[in-house]
Amino acid sequence: MQIVFGLRALIAFGLGVFVTFSQAHTYFVGTAVLAGFGLSFGLIIIGMALLKRANSSQVPLASISVLIGVFSAATFVDRDLQAVVFLPLVALFGLSFAALEGYLAKNLGPKTGVGRDFALSAVFAAVLGVLFLLAPLDEVSAVGFLGAYFAISGVFWGIASSTPQAK
Repeated sequence: MQIVFGLRALIAFGLGVFVTFSQAHTYFVGTAVLAGFGLSFGLIIIGMALLKRANSSQVPLASISVLIGVFSAATFVDRDLQAVVFLPLVALFGLSFAALEGYLAKNLGPKTGVGRDFALSAVFAAVLGVLFLLAPLDEVSAVGFLGAYFAISGVFWGIASSTPQAK
C-alpha cells in the first residue's frame, strides 16, 4: 500500500508543480494535467493490482481515474471542446474521488491510519468537486486551482506513504 501512495504522491505533486510553473494556465494545460494524472495513476494501479503488488481495493479508484483521463485526452481532438467540458470533468473527478475515497475510509475504519488518510483525501477531493461544480471560475483560476489540488494532494500522499503503518 505504501508504494501505491508514494506513486500517487509523485504523480500528483509533479503535475501540480508543472501547472505552477507553466506560463499558460489554459484549458489545454488543465486537460493535459488531468489526462496525465488519470491515465498514469489509473493504469499503474490497475497494472500493479493485476501483478498482485497492490491492494485490489483501489482498483475502482484507478478505473475512475482512467476514465477521466481518457475523456480528458479525447478533448485534444477539438480545443474548443476543452472549454466546454473542463469544469464539469474536474467536478466529476473531484466528486467521484471523494465518494470512492470516503467509501474506502469507511471500510478501513477511522481508527486506522490509512482510513484517516482516505477520509482526509476525500474531503480535499470533495472541496475540489464542489468548487468546480458551483463556483464560476475563469480559465486561469480553474487551472490554477486544479494545480493547487494536485500539489497539496501530492504532499499529503507523500507524507502518508512515508508514515509507518501498523502491521
